Amino acid sequence: MATEMLPEAAPDRGVVRSPTLWFGVLAGPVLWFFQLYVNYQWEEVLACSPANTEPGQVLGLDVRTWILLVNTVVTAVTLVALAVAVRNYRRTGAAEEGGVRTTEHHRSVAHWMAFAGIANSVLFLLLIVGQYGPPLLLKPCQTL
Repeated sequence: MATEMLPEAAPDRGVVRSPTLWFGVLAGPVLWFFQLYVNYQWEEVLACSPANTEPGQVLGLDVRTWILLVNTVVTAVTLVALAVAVRNYRRTGAAEEGGVRTTEHHRSVAHWMAFAGIANSVLFLLLIVGQYGPPLLLKPCQTL
């Protein structure tokens, strides 16, 4: 009996789940909005309001410290979203199967979403990192 030689299947790259795709696409914009909102609340509403007995302080810490903490957490989560998007992009690329490059519709949509996640994460990471400047350069509760 002759045994037939079957082409080896492409290595399984794992399944890409929809929540990880959406996390890569939406984490950057949502976190940037969260950062803007929270940092504004720290500075304008809590630390520098006329009712505050210690201007520039929130819960005993300088408002700039709080803002830098928020910025650091948001930057870290956006970097995680970028890493997830890059992993998804690599997993959803065209697979070699029997010497022929093939893509399926759902794989190409996931590939596009992973690319959009990379683009969003990089763009919003630049905006988020740019927000380190004001607390480092300006005095708290500075008015013109």
